[in-house]
Amino acid sequence: APAYTDQPLISFLSSSYDYMCDVQWSPTNPTVFATASSNGTLGLWNLATSLDEPLSGSDGIPLESSTNESASTSSTSLGPTPRNYALNKIRWSEDGKRLAVASGDELHIVGVTEDVSKGKSEDEGRMMSNLTARGFLGD
Repeated sequence: APAYTDQPLISFLSSSYDYMCDVQWSPTNPTVFATASSNGTLGLWNLATSLDEPLSGSDGIPLESSTNESASTSSTSLGPTPRNYALNKIRWSEDGKRLAVASGDELHIVGVTEDVSKGKSEDEGRMMSNLTARGFLGD
């Protein structure tokens, strides 16, 4: 029997319906991964908490351009607003406390809480229970 199947175990859909440009598992918490989307948002997922909703909420974490030259503006009653550029690459720090996120010609560093970077001792068991309850894993 092959060591793999040609069917995915589980699939995730970006809540913004934009392309996911990169996905990285946390190096220190086996239940957490991050997604980079083409709409300029970062998603943080914890499979011990939910298989349906990212920790970062359905809108994700918007990472806006920090320079006036690279920010396009739109007219709103609040004045010009910076444009979100596609996030094209993410990388966790070795200790799992930070994410480096590339967007166009900018690099953003995002910090995460200890709950995300280290997790809890019961998180892996919760993730397995969530996957089993949904029929993604055998008993």
